[in-house]
Parts: sequence; C-alpha cells; structure tokens
Amino acid sequence: MLSRLSFALVLTVRLIAAGHPDGPPDEYQVKAAFLYNFAKFIEWPSEAFENPSDPLMVCVLGEDPFGHALDDVIRGKEIDGRMLAVRRITDARQAKGCRMLFVSSSEPRSVLSVLATINLSGVLTVGESDSPASAGMIINFILERGKIRFAIDTVAAERGKLRFSSRLLSLAIVVKK
Repeated sequence: MLSRLSFALVLTVRLIAAGHPDGPPDEYQVKAAFLYNFAKFIEWPSEAFENPSDPLMVCVLGEDPFGHALDDVIRGKEIDGRMLAVRRITDARQAKGCRMLFVSSSEPRSVLSVLATINLSGVLTVGESDSPASAGMIINFILERGKIRFAIDTVAAERGKLRFSSRLLSLAIVVKK
C-alpha cells in the first residue's frame, strides 16, 4: 500500500506526464514535482515567517534548469494556508525570504561560503549530487539508474530548524553528517 506521500509523488508525476503528450516528463519536471511535495511534508519553525500571510517562497539560485515546470507545478497551490511562489535569484545574498532554496548545478562550490554567512534557519536548501555546490545542502537529488532519488542530511536539517515528516524520511536516503 502506498503511503500518502508516495501516492502524492506518483500522482503529481502522472499529472505532469498527462500535460506532456509528447512523452514522459523530463528530469526537471519531476524535480519540480518533488520540490512541491517536499514543501507539503516539512514543518518550518514559526520564526521563519514574519507574518501569517507571507508566501512560502521557492527560490532558484543560478541558471534555472526548470524552465516553466516549477511555475506550472506550484501555480495556485497553497500549503498550510500559505500561497507558494517562485523567485529566481542570481546571488546567494538575495535569499532573504526564501523558505526553499534550490541551488542550480551552475553554481560553483564557493556559493557555500556565501550561504554560510547568511542565517539559513528555516531555509530548506536543495542541490544536485553532481553539482560542485551540492555538499552542505539539506536535500540532494541523486540520479540513480535513470530514476531521481533524494538524500536528506538530517543534521543539516536540525541546524536549519526544519522537521521532516517520517513519511518523507521513509522515501529518502537518510544521511547523518
């Protein structure tokens, strides 16, 4: 029997595929669906938002590999009464207000030193394992035998004051650093 999260992920990917009659969804359409579903199964600290009407801001740092896929997946969606929004940024210092920060594979390892100087409490950082900047991310996407998986650094998540649903952890490769 599929857990609620597994079902949500499968359903989201199928909906994306249905919207693309030319073939199955590409890598970044699937990753966009994952980002949306991550947001549904994470508890942010209360101090992460200035007020109850603040959106849950998903930011993409660096070159945007998603095209319109991320916008399409979250358009009109809300989680816990907060609308989701996407913002593209070119510098890690622009991450203020981001609750989820996807670090593009275009970013060099040096982005980590900039991120270290910013208070990232309440920010879910997501990278790609083949990226120079992936070390130190809370979640890392991994391409394994043609399938997209993800690893969660639970120690980094604790530092960021983020709490993951046990259902999300059950689907992840859990890394404690």
